[in-house]
Amino acid sequence: MRIHTQLESQHFLAVDVSDARVAVKVTGEGLAVREVLAKLTPTDMRADVFKVATVRRTRLAQVPAAIWFEDESTAVVVAFRSVADYVFALLSDAADGGVVGYFEAP
Repeated sequence: MRIHTQLESQHFLAVDVSDARVAVKVTGEGLAVREVLAKLTPTDMRADVFKVATVRRTRLAQVPAAIWFEDESTAVVVAFRSVADYVFALLSDAADGGVVGYFEAP
C-alpha cells in the first residue's frame, strides 16, 4: 500500500470502507420514481425543486440516505450496507402501494 509506506513513521489508520454503502437504482415511467420517493422522505421531490444531477442527503423512513436523479425516470438511493435489506423493502413497499397522487396534474 502506498499510503502505508508514506506514513509509516506516523500514527495512522487506513481502512477500506468501499463496501460500507449500498446503491439502489429506482426506475419507473413518468413521475412514478418521484412518487415512490416522496412517500419515504421529507425531501421535496418536485422536479423544479429536486433537479436531475442534484444530490440530497436526507433520510429514507428512519435511515440516512443520499438520493440523486440520473434522469427523470431513474434515481439512485445510497444507504449504509447494514440497512440494505430494510431500504430495499421500503422502496418495494412504496412502489407496490397506491399512488398518493401528489404529482398528478390538476
